[in-house]
Amino acid sequence: MIPLLAVAIVPPSSAATPGLTTLYNFTNLGDGGFPEAGLVLGNGGALFGTTSSGMSGWGSVFELVPSNGGATWTETTIYDFTGGADGGNPVAGLVIGKNSIMYGTTYSGGTQGYGTVFSVAPKTGGGWTQKVLYSFAGGTDGENPSAGLAIATNGVLYGTTYGGGSAGLGTIFELIPSVSGWSEKILYNFLGNTVTGQPDGANPLANLLLASNGSLYGTTYQGGQFTITNDPPTCTTSQPCTVDAWGTVFELTPKGAGVWAETILYTFTGGSDGGSPESGLTMGKSGALFGNAFWGGKITACPVGDYPQGCGVVFELTPPAQGSTTWTENVLYAFTGHSPDGAHPYGNLGISPSGELFGTTFSGGANVETCFPEAYTGCGTIFYIKPPSTQGGKWTKNNLIAFPGTPGGGVPNGIALATGGNMYGTTVEGGTAGGYGTVFLMTP
Repeated sequence: MIPLLAVAIVPPSSAATPGLTTLYNFTNLGDGGFPEAGLVLGNGGALFGTTSSGMSGWGSVFELVPSNGGATWTETTIYDFTGGADGGNPVAGLVIGKNSIMYGTTYSGGTQGYGTVFSVAPKTGGGWTQKVLYSFAGGTDGENPSAGLAIATNGVLYGTTYGGGSAGLGTIFELIPSVSGWSEKILYNFLGNTVTGQPDGANPLANLLLASNGSLYGTTYQGGQFTITNDPPTCTTSQPCTVDAWGTVFELTPKGAGVWAETILYTFTGGSDGGSPESGLTMGKSGALFGNAFWGGKITACPVGDYPQGCGVVFELTPPAQGSTTWTENVLYAFTGHSPDGAHPYGNLGISPSGELFGTTFSGGANVETCFPEAYTGCGTIFYIKPPSTQGGKWTKNNLIAFPGTPGGGVPNGIALATGGNMYGTTVEGGTAGGYGTVFLMTP
């Protein structure tokens, strides 16, 4: 695997004033536009990512290379999708494997129009070659992958599809390389609550986390069920009511001989615990899982857009204690949407060696309406959450940056952590070239 930049994150001190620099403004011409995923860091400080739109309207893969000590950056479109058999509209990021080959997914396109898994490989002497590894057929093999890929040391790729599968509610798949090509295998079909009556998840949107023990961890945007009693207006009887939930956290464990078993680790209620996670998971040193839920949290404290479901949370899932099988959820922070606080965490969390969590919010921050004039206030934030100094203490959340929208970009997609505390990322919109999004650098 191509070496990533070494990470040595130092959270800003109270006296520090983080800086936001726009490295590139997308024009939605030959360079693409509206990047809906974050970045990966390569050799020499190069940044790689995708845009969901492009010259042909179907998205692109791009590279951004620094020069003059990072004073200038040069953007190159590595590949421009046509929306045909080669795929179209990548809405997820890339993963880098051996020999600097990058792998990703497209939401649409392919031979059947239901999305693809692709690779982009560097050519000797310069340039890149794009190759479709698999085209989804829209049936039991899955359709419309919205998430990126996880790559194992043996080159196997793992991913999810938002739809398709035996119940039409999404799948977990693997792509296995061989001399004769790549073969797809469905490891799990999400069933929601419609097929077996069991509280399964549905419609995964986020990347999988591949753990060192071979298990896959992830989230589903919908699905799951929970039971409540006499909790108006949802349940007005003394008898238990079964309520459709707001997504799940799951584990998929290999059992040998190609058999995998799914376990629901947590089911969101859409209340103070959060709901509808759109982001993947990050694992801490103790095996705890950290993630974002787009909705839920402080239901009465989220004033923007008249959304009663809350402004979202950052959560921790703690592994079961000895003798137990139950994971415990702990909300580390519930967003309020009140400026300068963010709203609706969006994009995967980063974690430092000392346990600080770094992330972005979809909206909130500055009290501006340039990004969402009809709905949300603010164009998003970068934040970090510091763990307590003593076990059982309270986590502390701090804002680092509030995005201004135009011209500085808005709706960040998570951050890539680099040396010295620098953070790189993309914004879906904003910028000085028509509002088609940006690549940014945040310095502590």
